Amino acid sequence: MSQNDFKSKFQTGAEVLQKLLESQAGPVSDQYLRWKLWLNWKDIVGPTVSAHSEPVSYRNGLLWLWVENSVWMQQMGFMAESIKDAINKKFRPGFVREIRFTQDRRQVPNAENEVFRDQVKKFLK
Repeated sequence: MSQNDFKSKFQTGAEVLQKLLESQAGPVSDQYLRWKLWLNWKDIVGPTVSAHSEPVSYRNGLLWLWVENSVWMQQMGFMAESIKDAINKKFRPGFVREIRFTQDRRQVPNAENEVFRDQVKKFLK
């Protein structure tokens, strides 16, 4: 076996950790995927919906979404199934089993904070 064959079978530590966190269900991987969901929220639901909502919490298949007001809460209720399908397609089947909505934004980081967003991107990549 040549030296190149040996090296091609291994990945960087970051790639191994990322694959482990994405494929395993558990409290650490769930929160990793929630941050990844928050980071890619605009790509998953589109610019209009993402301007009025953000993922707040995720645990054991239950996703809580913050919505701007009661009008958007009603609209998101109609869109819940398609949002769930889009998330499960992007992450893994069965990742989100139920979506609930809230107007409590205490646990949502500020999306306009570019420094925070860049730090999350660096961590997730």
